[in-house]
Amino acid sequence: MFTVPRDSVRFQVAVAVLVTITLSWVLSTGLANYLNYLNIKSMHQTMLDHPGRYPQPIPEPKFDMTDFLLGRPPSQPEPPIAPQMPDINPPADAQFPPGRSVGVPPDALDQPPLMAPPPYRAPSPGIFTPLELRWVLLRLVIALSLAVLAALWIGDKLTKPLMELTDGARAFHSRDFNYRVPDYDQSEFTEVATAMNDMAQEVSEHIRSLEADAERRRQFLADIAHELRSPVTTMRTMAGALQDGIADEPLRRERAISVLVRTSERMFRLVQDVMELVELDLDKLPVNRIEVDLVNLVAGVIASNEPEAVKAGIILKPFEPGMSIQARVDPDRITQALDNIVGNAISYAGAGASVSATIEDGENIRIHIIDTGIGIPAKDLPHILDSFYRVNSARSPGENHIGLGLSIASRMLESHGGKITISSQEGKGTSVTILIPKT
Repeated sequence: MFTVPRDSVRFQVAVAVLVTITLSWVLSTGLANYLNYLNIKSMHQTMLDHPGRYPQPIPEPKFDMTDFLLGRPPSQPEPPIAPQMPDINPPADAQFPPGRSVGVPPDALDQPPLMAPPPYRAPSPGIFTPLELRWVLLRLVIALSLAVLAALWIGDKLTKPLMELTDGARAFHSRDFNYRVPDYDQSEFTEVATAMNDMAQEVSEHIRSLEADAERRRQFLADIAHELRSPVTTMRTMAGALQDGIADEPLRRERAISVLVRTSERMFRLVQDVMELVELDLDKLPVNRIEVDLVNLVAGVIASNEPEAVKAGIILKPFEPGMSIQARVDPDRITQALDNIVGNAISYAGAGASVSATIEDGENIRIHIIDTGIGIPAKDLPHILDSFYRVNSARSPGENHIGLGLSIASRMLESHGGKITISSQEGKGTSVTILIPKT
């Protein structure tokens, strides 16, 4: 058997519609009967005020609150029995002046016609007569039928979207953020459905971002462990050799100590770079902005990398300072970023290649570091700024490069509102563009 819970929207709508229809019907019928009562009462008073014109006035109507609520018309007392009128039929041989009607008193033609009294309705002995009871029951049946039809239609318009919203909320609670609440029309339900779908989209993207960040952190830790394994193994071997007396000879002892020093320096740089990268990720690395001439800053970075370029067989073209280009930046951070990029170009361009730098002024300052080296494969280009990513570890000229230089440079430029873009072609070289906002 189909039942409707009392707390359901459809049941509440049905009750509200039924009450509305019943009240509107009662009030409209009662108001109409009350106006009719006033009209009859006014007619009764007019007849009383003109007894000559209306010798037999209609009875005074009765109408109270019960009649108003029950929709009964005004009632009237039983009118008095009219007196017997004299026989005014004239004899057959009576003579009348011209223009005089037969059987009409002489002064009747001068009187206005009498108004027809309303039909008589005697007061009911009880609350309802059988006819009135059938009328009330019919009104209730019609009201109930209209309420049911209205509730079915309005309930379908209300409850179906609500059920869809409920299904969407349950799906989101179950972490099914791919579920989408359907849109029906341009009502408030559509606005709620759109808001829920937008929220699900944002939460889904946020979850994917968190999962990607977690994966990057796991990979980052694995890369750190991998990078630390080699120097730790080397230091352990050299320390063991010194402890066991294998390196007692001065030459071997000096070589072992030299390896320990270089390895410890490598580990120190690795730890320092990792700490710096973590601080950049947490926005804890301070950025002290001052007015800086970027032309002189680039010239200083190029000059400081000259010894490394000569050692690697790279032609480092000197940077010719020109007009001053001022920007509010942290000179230490920008210098470190440029030094990482230039050092990376020197390390991976290959012997015989050239490295040059140019600078362009504008709303955003652009610094270009261009080399004519072996280039970067297209499949590796999207990952070149990732931490610990190296295209080919065999191409690294030494153990000073651990794959964090470009990543740190990118984060430092992002802290200034800038960015790095890299374009490369295998066999022809690589171009790194550094964008720095002036303010």
